[in-house]
Amino acid sequence: MKRWIAILVTAMLAILQTGAFAECDDEISNYTRYADYIPQAAEPVGLIPGENHRTLVVWFSRVGNTLFDPDVDVVSSATLNRGKDGALVGNAQMIAGWITEETKADVFQIQTAYTYPSDYDQTVQVGEGQDIDHVDLALASHLEDVSGYDTVWLVAPIWHYTVCTPLRAFLEETDLSGKTVYVMTTHCGSRFADTVEKIQQMQPDAAVIRGVAVSGFDPGSSETEVREYVRSTIK
Repeated sequence: MKRWIAILVTAMLAILQTGAFAECDDEISNYTRYADYIPQAAEPVGLIPGENHRTLVVWFSRVGNTLFDPDVDVVSSATLNRGKDGALVGNAQMIAGWITEETKADVFQIQTAYTYPSDYDQTVQVGEGQDIDHVDLALASHLEDVSGYDTVWLVAPIWHYTVCTPLRAFLEETDLSGKTVYVMTTHCGSRFADTVEKIQQMQPDAAVIRGVAVSGFDPGSSETEVREYVRSTIK
């Protein structure tokens, strides 16, 4: 009898594991069907508390969602920079940092369940494919409760001339009703595109405001503009 119970348990575990692997493969295919590379599972960071718990800065960038070579050439990329300590910093990450310094807000990084390609052109392919197919993308971490925030800053790149899929995934699972939402974008010429309008459609009960669109070719030149804009919103 014990032998049959052991066999049954082993069979059930195999079925469960097979299902888990299938789900994993399905999610990975949301990346690999658009570009030939090997996505890696993300290591979630989660919410980083600041001093001001009424304001939240949410950002998405390739940095934090991509495994880059430590010696990657940032000069030839429109999305990568080096911080003062030499660490790799994404454009949206840089802007989110300026906003956080001005507001002292809590910070949440949008992380996808799997990483994007380190090759920029491949990332473009994956991002466009996910948008065209309206992929239901899984995220690595989630905000359980945003009820305590009055103001939310959304910082993300424009992909395929619209809201990038990771930001869309975050907005589809997060209710920002009753909040003031400032939209900040990084772009290579399309500025906001239709991002503000689409975010308003996804969050009809939030006050969605167009902030500053920062060129991805020279994000550092917009620091003063971004900081002054943020200060102008603080009452």
